[in-house]
Amino acid sequence: MLDELVARYNDLLADLDAIAYTVTIPDTGVLTIDDAVRRLGFEPAAVLGPGQPCPPDSISLYQVGTGLVTLGWYAHYKEVTDRLAGEGFRHWYLSYDIEGNTSLYVRYGEAEGSLEHPEPIDIPFTDWRDLLGPLSPYTELLASGYDSEEEEARVDMTAAALAVIEAESGVRLDKELMDSPHSALLIPSISD
Repeated sequence: MLDELVARYNDLLADLDAIAYTVTIPDTGVLTIDDAVRRLGFEPAAVLGPGQPCPPDSISLYQVGTGLVTLGWYAHYKEVTDRLAGEGFRHWYLSYDIEGNTSLYVRYGEAEGSLEHPEPIDIPFTDWRDLLGPLSPYTELLASGYDSEEEEARVDMTAAALAVIEAESGVRLDKELMDSPHSALLIPSISD
């Protein structure tokens, strides 16, 4: 199943240069766009509704089932979107850029995990696998995204990370989602 997801995301990534993507799902209830905007530190009145032009420094907000997807084009949205994570939520953040750098962060309540590619997060004497936390069941897949002395990477790390997010959350990033009606939120701290 993961191989099929990775292949699907390889195709999608061929058309994207960069992305900042989150999926946030509550353990119970529904995380509405208005609730998410408040968690992000803004007033719901600041949301631009579907059909309104989205400024370049905005985050697109998609209601997906009981959760919320955000999509943007700047990796530093993480500072803002991390506010969606916390007790009672499962949260995934992925960013990658045109240079091939991929960051994956997950938080299930208080449990956290992270992955940086092409270089693992550099903490002296800490193996990158020790930082995976809730991502640990996917160690083999994620390890196949790194080059080693024995062989080159077998999967694209960003495609593997997106496959993991879909497997864990049930939410698929695809053109249909990206092209669907959505709201947007201008992030003033980025545009100022």
